[in-house]
Amino acid sequence: MFFRRFLSVARVLVLTSVLSACASSPDTPLAQGGETVTRAERGNSTLIVRAQLEELTGRTAREAIENLNHRWLEVRRGISLRDGPQLARVVIDGVIRRELSELWRWSTDEIEYMRYLSGPDATIKYGSGYSGGVIEVITRGGR
Repeated sequence: MFFRRFLSVARVLVLTSVLSACASSPDTPLAQGGETVTRAERGNSTLIVRAQLEELTGRTAREAIENLNHRWLEVRRGISLRDGPQLARVVIDGVIRRELSELWRWSTDEIEYMRYLSGPDATIKYGSGYSGGVIEVITRGGR
């Protein structure tokens, strides 16, 4: 009984600290709701910005990710031991597309930016079933 209560409290504390870190992180380059990119000149490990995509003109979103942040495409272990290997899911302009193959359909010329959310961050934003993370694609028309 005590151990179960301890685990429950520990989970709440971990979730609270994750949410707090996400909300106050100075490295968070984008505001929620599709507001402007604050670091438009460069991306980072969780962001590919328009300036980077312009260097890869004529390529697909998948090729851009392979060149700039290939780790987004790696198979990840699920949150629980029962979960099998997990791949990132795809969300384009707020519409859940799920399959990574969707990235082959989009040209870098059509994309404003792409952002990767880790499994815990994706689960907080989109709910369960996203332990492999999410690749968010914002098109130039979808801003």
